[in-house]
Amino acid sequence: MKRPVGVTASGVVAILGSIFTVLLAVGAIASLFLETTQPQPPNARSGIIAGAAMFAVLAGLGIWTSVGLFRLRPWARVSILIFAGFLAVGCIFAFAATMVVPMPATMPAGAESGFHRGIAVMFGVPFAIAVWWLIQFNTPSTKAAFASSTDGPASPRPLSITIIGWLCIIGVASCLFPIFIRTPVFLFGAVFEGGIAVVIYVFFSALSLYIGKGLLDLQERARIMAIWWFGLSFAHLSLVMLVPSWRQRMFEMQRTLEQNQPNPIPFEGMLANLTLAFLAVWVAIIIWLLVKNRAAFVPAESP
Repeated sequence: MKRPVGVTASGVVAILGSIFTVLLAVGAIASLFLETTQPQPPNARSGIIAGAAMFAVLAGLGIWTSVGLFRLRPWARVSILIFAGFLAVGCIFAFAATMVVPMPATMPAGAESGFHRGIAVMFGVPFAIAVWWLIQFNTPSTKAAFASSTDGPASPRPLSITIIGWLCIIGVASCLFPIFIRTPVFLFGAVFEGGIAVVIYVFFSALSLYIGKGLLDLQERARIMAIWWFGLSFAHLSLVMLVPSWRQRMFEMQRTLEQNQPNPIPFEGMLANLTLAFLAVWVAIIIWLLVKNRAAFVPAESP
């Protein structure tokens, strides 16, 4: 079947975005060799290297997906739908968070409206692209084009489970990244540092990888573990929102991490409430999808 024009255009846009991401990674590495008069935080170098590596991986995935789109590979359609979903939600959250962050006192009078317009454009363009992809790759003609490129039977795995599975696998990077910048672990009101924090992050990474792989294989055991895992996450987020002492301890840890940053963004007030509420709703949706799609999973064998 002939490739739809929208799929070709999407592949081109994805490649251009991947090239831009590569440039961000190169720029991050180049910044390590620039002389600066301001003192840098102790872990700034490790954070920049880890961030550049993350950009490089995302760019590689983007190019790989683009090639798959040109070849009408079914996995590429799923890949770009997952990315579009994250991009759309991320843009909405980032825009809302930016709107509630207080403006710097040094900002000239009257510049706030221009700043807000710039932010709207910065997040509005990728959001529009994400919506376009979500619509384009769910149209009947596009689905038929990708289905015609394979002779095998359709996958029994629901798209939502595929997204959650890959979310868990990609989440391994978010568990390992804090190790490089030596970020403490805030867990149910307690702060863990040093070697204990490393062990916790490694455990979270291994568990997330196991659950993600199990969900992609439609293992019932992995689905149950995922419900418990995200259920604990929902409980943790809810308690942080409801228990004042826990919130205060989290803010104190955040302020400690920001001591060596030149212009830190205060993670308190409306921004904190918005972030915690967003994450709690996101986790609740994941739990609901895991329960809703239980019929697609293979029952665990009795010992």
